[in-house]
Amino acid sequence: MRKISIRDLEAGSKFTKSLYLDKDTVFVGADQPITQQDLDRLVQFGITFILTDGEKVTADQNDKSSGASGPGYFDTNLPFYQDDENSTRYKYLLEKANSSKVEFNAVFKDCFDLVQKTYKSASEGRYTEIREFREIAERIADHTKTNAQIPILLLSHSHSGYYLYTHICYATFFSVMLGNFLEFSRPKLIDLALASLFADIGMVTVPEEVSEKKGNLTELDLKTIKRHPVTGYQILTQRLKLKNSLAIVALQHHEAVDGSGYPQRILANQIEELTKVFMIADQFAAMIHPRPYRTAILPYEAMKIMISENVNRFDLKMVRLFLNKLSMFPVGSGVVLSDLRMGMVIESNKDKPLRPVIRVTKDADGKRLKHLEFIDLMKDLNLYIQQAIPFSQIY
Repeated sequence: MRKISIRDLEAGSKFTKSLYLDKDTVFVGADQPITQQDLDRLVQFGITFILTDGEKVTADQNDKSSGASGPGYFDTNLPFYQDDENSTRYKYLLEKANSSKVEFNAVFKDCFDLVQKTYKSASEGRYTEIREFREIAERIADHTKTNAQIPILLLSHSHSGYYLYTHICYATFFSVMLGNFLEFSRPKLIDLALASLFADIGMVTVPEEVSEKKGNLTELDLKTIKRHPVTGYQILTQRLKLKNSLAIVALQHHEAVDGSGYPQRILANQIEELTKVFMIADQFAAMIHPRPYRTAILPYEAMKIMISENVNRFDLKMVRLFLNKLSMFPVGSGVVLSDLRMGMVIESNKDKPLRPVIRVTKDADGKRLKHLEFIDLMKDLNLYIQQAIPFSQIY
């Protein structure tokens, strides 16, 4: 990575790849604007340069990427293919996602920064105040509770950085989203977010040569990794003084309702409710994002694994709710229809997880549509989803 002097940085500028403080610590993610607060932090801590493999985004590129038609934005400024009540409602869903994206990105970035700082400090034997985490937990809970478009934002979002820190942030958002589906109160959602943010803190004690290993893990490697729930629980209760009802999520999040999990091999009635929620979010978020030893799994494949191969690990009522709310092809994911058109799932149909509502983005030849077109597969029975595709292919 090359060095860039902070004197060459200005508020509002973006880079095509993440900016780093050192080889492991992300300062600002790819295509995320640098704020004046970011620059002030660099000066405050005496940092004179940052590292990156990216290039500065030009004004033309910035206009394209930040406008309503850019990648990750849901180009709603197009004429309707069919101007009716349903199309108007579906357009509104996408416009709400667009208007929420800036705030979502800001909350996610602040979450990542705090997790990165705290987990790195914990790996060095230094610990932080719970207060900072409660503030970000409140922001995540409030943003998720008031934003029905969270599934679209989560699956269209991309954040670079060390996988453990990004995973915790995604898993926390998915966890709070499921808690909201379960109609948890605001205080309970905040507790769920707080417990989720700390759930994997025991991983900081796992040596990098094990956690970052790209080949098969040895029996000794597995034993080392399987100690992290207990270690995390000890850190939370003894060092951070987190109350037991929240710290227990770190201890139990690799258990299974059929007793096949670890470290205690307990059954469903012994697993706390907050843990059962986080277990589902943790598994789904882990599968749809890359790991050192594998590439990301498509959301459809992840959902299929959860409701088939791993169904005995989770609370059945919660998994069904997760499926019904997101659909088998989760809201926000990319699909190819049986007539070869491409699009994004924007709404599920309750109890019909294979027939959601699709916003069509490309025709059968792969050309970008110049109009807004929506298909409800519950009404158009001649069409079906042929396959899932990465979000990056639909725009």
